[in-house]
Amino acid sequence: MSSYFIKRLALSALLLMYASLVCRAYSVLTHQALIDVNWDKVLLPLLKEKFPGSSNEALKEAHAYVYGGAVVPDMGYYPFGSKLFTNLIHYVRSGDFVKAVLNDAKNLNEYAFALGVLCHYYADVYGHRIGINVSVPVIYPKLKRKFGDTVTFEEDHVSHLRTEFSFDVLQTARGNYASTAYHDFIGFKVADTLLQKAFGETYGLDANELFGNFSKAVGRFRFTVMNLFPFFTRAAWATKKEEIQKMQATVTSRNFIYRMHQKNNRYKFGRNERPGFFARAFALFIYVIPKVGALKVLKFKDPGPVAEKNFIASFDTVSMHYAGNVIALHKHVVPLNNVDFDTGIRTSEGEYSLADITYCDLLLQLKAKNFETVDPALRNNIISFYTVPQKAGPSKKRAKAMDALAQLKIADQSTQ
Repeated sequence: MSSYFIKRLALSALLLMYASLVCRAYSVLTHQALIDVNWDKVLLPLLKEKFPGSSNEALKEAHAYVYGGAVVPDMGYYPFGSKLFTNLIHYVRSGDFVKAVLNDAKNLNEYAFALGVLCHYYADVYGHRIGINVSVPVIYPKLKRKFGDTVTFEEDHVSHLRTEFSFDVLQTARGNYASTAYHDFIGFKVADTLLQKAFGETYGLDANELFGNFSKAVGRFRFTVMNLFPFFTRAAWATKKEEIQKMQATVTSRNFIYRMHQKNNRYKFGRNERPGFFARAFALFIYVIPKVGALKVLKFKDPGPVAEKNFIASFDTVSMHYAGNVIALHKHVVPLNNVDFDTGIRTSEGEYSLADITYCDLLLQLKAKNFETVDPALRNNIISFYTVPQKAGPSKKRAKAMDALAQLKIADQSTQ
């Protein structure tokens, strides 16, 4: 067996292992599509105004930083990432974090990166609530009978993953991700220093400690993105070709399979109509084995016209809110509420269990540092989160977190 085949097999196994995490929200493709539809219209004019005299080459590089900002909040869910990093950004002080990134940006690339992070905020807040959460019960009637007209990620994560994957397949088949902007795509870049600074200011934690080595984590994240989505689309085409062609009769593997050329980091489309041996062999493996664990994500199901309409409405809503607020940045800062990304609702204990768990994790991390990194804004946010007493079930983690909260309050009183 060649070393190339072994490497491809190992990579595929790794991607499958993490599939249930990295497909959590709007996909990388959708996040970047939101940037592309707003680039010429609102992003480029703002960057030119804020940084007059920027060359076309500098603005092209800034474009890569906008892409990076749009996808980096999900970095913790990728292989060798930090789940706490991404959970915090999604469930704890979400608006405050984005404001910190915007406020701390000092140059063209950093500000472009911050605009990408802002896009991720709107994409998740509206994308889940308007697109995914209401589509899951449409696609899966049994869940509608169990949960009603809205199904959140915490209520049934497998159906969410399948729905998001199916939307990716559908939009790729429709050709909605096949714009010239993707042919010109130059990869994405991350403003490491800015991101670490804003994260530390918002949460009192060091991102480098969470990841072990933040710079290496960014590199692994880029590598995974370059390989993950070509893998998913090839697998979908090889196993569900007939269903995909029913949705879009003119689609072929040439315009469906989404590839990223690793030499120059450009998005391109496959030149060969027939998938290669490895793709076909691995697709057979996916087809034959039961859809369990991470492979549940790859159980494609046509979303249908109602769910597709929901997705398009959510995309348009995100784009509208994002564009409006980017335009507002010409004159003033924009208000960003601390909401949880899965529901779009302001965070408070009992509102969403994943937010509750993340606040507990944060408290325990801060206690380990003797609350030395907690500033007044973070302290007030945590105390406010627990304002309304909850009849929470017994949990060792929550009990420890409540002990840490009591210590935090004592520390707060001693400083007054």
